[in-house]
Amino acid sequence: MFRIDFHVHTEASDGFNSLEEIIRYARKIGLNGIAVTDHDIITVKKNIVFDDGFIVIRGVEVSSKQGHIILLDVEEAPPKNSDIWEIIDYAKEIDALIIIPHPFDFLRNGIRRLAWDIPADAIEVINSGSIFDFFNKKARRLAEKRGIPMVAGSDAHMVEEMGYAYTIINASISSPEDVLDAIRKGLTIPYGGRYSVFKKIKRKLLRLT
Repeated sequence: MFRIDFHVHTEASDGFNSLEEIIRYARKIGLNGIAVTDHDIITVKKNIVFDDGFIVIRGVEVSSKQGHIILLDVEEAPPKNSDIWEIIDYAKEIDALIIIPHPFDFLRNGIRRLAWDIPADAIEVINSGSIFDFFNKKARRLAEKRGIPMVAGSDAHMVEEMGYAYTIINASISSPEDVLDAIRKGLTIPYGGRYSVFKKIKRKLLRLT
């Protein structure tokens, strides 16, 4: 099985670890790939396939006026605070993959009711960083009713937060393009759950030091 975390942040935005540390930890816990989705910046300039088959997908979590949206396989980040419909149009022009992260988690800038209307290739139905499981359950109901593929992500800002949620790709994977194609075809199985609130407290305390 190919296991990939589609929602990871590095020190380039508001994470605590370098890309190298994240890749090393991801391998350690048995992941086969990650998508780097730093806030409003493209940290990974191109998709990467390592000799051992580990895959890194370039992405961005865009802070739109209406909330967060993830784009995968994108070269340039849309401007922060752009209207979300402009971001969707941009994504379609460049054939980027659109994921709606934590749609109903207002504590994490979810787009909430707009998630029922916005075109998307996948919906994040498990976000390890959501405090309340209700947010994830509501996201799953949204994906089921809209008939949109489901993914899971840790939303990790520290390496210790990785591994609590990831997506299993039910297809043969040898390239980033295979991963993106599998999402669009719905060959995904979201797996995992939320990490302890104590990890969130630890991260908050580290920001104060």
